[in-house]
This record gives sequence, structure tokens and C-alpha cells, in this order.
Amino acid sequence: MDYNKRADSELARIVVSYIGRIENLQGIVGRYLDGNESISAVQIRREYAQIKDELREDARLVKLKKNYQGSDLYRGAFVPSISEAAAFGFCVPINSKIDFRMYSTIEEAHYKLTKYRSPDEWG
Repeated sequence: MDYNKRADSELARIVVSYIGRIENLQGIVGRYLDGNESISAVQIRREYAQIKDELREDARLVKLKKNYQGSDLYRGAFVPSISEAAAFGFCVPINSKIDFRMYSTIEEAHYKLTKYRSPDEWG
């Protein structure tokens, strides 16, 4: 997929979608850590793994040589946001204990996605 050829609005939609999904996952993990028994660890691990895999795949795609050119938004915010979120977020193994360490890696990915632009600026 050539993200560098996408419209800025579509790039923004991708990042805002990741931000929303990560915020949702943060909420679920937070409630789980607070002792909410209705939340399944399997559900958390499944969503964690899915977002982690998607971010890593997108980061791999934007690092390909053919994707070095693109709009200012693409080069200045999209590529570093996706790359850094994949590199620094979601660092614990998928089957690890659901604890504050897992929550922190999710938060790190959220921070990296909003580091260059706030969610309002993406939209």
C-alpha cells in the first residue's frame, strides 16, 4: 500500500482511527486492572495483538524506499507517528500478564501517535 500517494485526509483518518482504538484499549485495560471482572483477558490480548500487528505492518510499509516521498503531512507527521508508535509502543509480549507495564506500552503508542499532531489537528 502506498501511503505516500494517499490524500492528507485519508492519512489523518488512519491515525485518528489508531488513536481511538488505542484509547478504547487503554480504557478496557484500566477497568481490568481496577478489578472489573466482566472484562476478559483474552479480549484484551486479542485487541492488543491486532493493533500491534497492524501498526508494525504500517511502519514496515512506510519505511520502504518507494514511500520516501509524499506530502508535508505524510513526511512530517504520518511517517514518524506510525514508525515511533510501532517501535516504542506495544512492547510487551502478546501473552504477557495484563498489568501496568502493558498499560504503559499502550500509553507510549498513544503518545507517539499524538506527538507530532493532536487528534484535533489530524482531523
